[in-house]
Amino acid sequence: MQQLNQKRPMKTPFQTVSIRRKITYGFIFLLLFMVITIGMTYGVSAHIEAKVQHLELIDDLFGNTLEMRRFEKNYFLYREESDFMEALTYIGRANEMLQNNRVILAKMIPPTTQNLLSEKLKEYERSFRELNEIYKTKQGSKKKSIALREQIRRLGKDLTDYAEENSRKERIAVRTLLKTVRKILATAAVALLFLSLTIATLLGQRVVSSLKLLERYAERISREDFEEIRTTAVEEEVRSVLNAFNRMTRILEIRQNQLVQSEKLAALGTLLSGVAHELNNPLSNISTSAQILEEEITGSDLDFKRELIQQIENQADKGRDIVRTLLEFSRTREYHPQSVNLKKLFENTIVLIRGQIPTEVTIALDCPDEMLIDVDKQKLQQVFLNLLKNGIDALEEKGNLWISARFLGPEETADEIEIMIEDNGPGINPEHLKKIFDPFFSTKDVGHGSGLGLSIVHDIIQRHGGRINVNSQVGQGTTFTIWLPKKQDKNNEQ
Repeated sequence: MQQLNQKRPMKTPFQTVSIRRKITYGFIFLLLFMVITIGMTYGVSAHIEAKVQHLELIDDLFGNTLEMRRFEKNYFLYREESDFMEALTYIGRANEMLQNNRVILAKMIPPTTQNLLSEKLKEYERSFRELNEIYKTKQGSKKKSIALREQIRRLGKDLTDYAEENSRKERIAVRTLLKTVRKILATAAVALLFLSLTIATLLGQRVVSSLKLLERYAERISREDFEEIRTTAVEEEVRSVLNAFNRMTRILEIRQNQLVQSEKLAALGTLLSGVAHELNNPLSNISTSAQILEEEITGSDLDFKRELIQQIENQADKGRDIVRTLLEFSRTREYHPQSVNLKKLFENTIVLIRGQIPTEVTIALDCPDEMLIDVDKQKLQQVFLNLLKNGIDALEEKGNLWISARFLGPEETADEIEIMIEDNGPGINPEHLKKIFDPFFSTKDVGHGSGLGLSIVHDIIQRHGGRINVNSQVGQGTTFTIWLPKKQDKNNEQ
């Protein structure tokens, strides 16, 4: 078997990795991507949770400052001691929040700013107490009380504004983080979809291309192209299948050769009786001529003696030609086309089966004397032998066989020759006609045919680059038509 004469394809890492590993790598890649996405989302979610905690703390601080300011205003309007005490309560709560949550607040408010807020809160409380003392004791100037009220309002406003500003910043940060989560999830979904489609497409393309490759090689094997398949730039699983294909093609080629040889040996078995009969005639003539020559050995008629000797030589040559034709047919050879005289090939084939031709069966040959064609002589003789034997068997002891050959076009320019082998037998049933070239299909009784003859005929004709067709009408006969190229293409040779 020859290897394909083509440039070896360049191997890529993706091509040589097995399909199972590609699927595994794709799954691992998608899993890593999902883990990274989940990790990022989890990190942002944890950050949002911390921001919400900060926001709750700031909102509580802002709420205390607002309540503190509310009771401050009520106190300024009504000077009720209860309003003063409520304001002090909320001032204490705000101060306690600042002192107890310094670590958490440090993530939002620098320590220096925290100290400044604590100082302002203490100053606010001190000014509030001082103003309350003036109102209670009614000591102190009106100007001082007004100054204290303005200072309290200013400090309260600073505390409220700062708490409100930090609350607004934290809310903005939370909204930003939520947008980030949405972006991460949207990007991850798009990226995951894209990666999944990409990996699926790449794997699908490689799997489909591998299946197409296997289909192409299987089709090639079905055409009996037994050339070895290269198994380089393919996946491990496909390479294993292709290696199995190579082993199978080697076995198929051996089995086909064995079947062809077995068919020839089976045909030889049926021919031996006819060949023996054919050999008996020249041998009998040789024996008779030799006996007459022995009786006339002392005679003086030299011309008659020379004629007897010539008959002996001719009959011996005839016997030799019969044996030579038989041996040539039985010999196993590689496909080797050569220029063959088609008419002589037909005549030699008819000699082989002459002993099998019933007396009431007539064979007519219409073929130009000098029609030359490039064929494998032995294999084409096997085609003619199979077709003629089938025709003789179909005639059932009586009928006609017509063999004709002609150029399709002028002899000098014709590229193709048409050969027709026709009988006027019972014909072939239509349901059998479409299976006539299938291996092991036979219309003969069990034990009277292997079913390989016409299959081998079809294969040999195809091997020569030709075509064969069969037409049959029940009750009217069957015609096998063969078209063969006049010259063989070098690509058909092995």
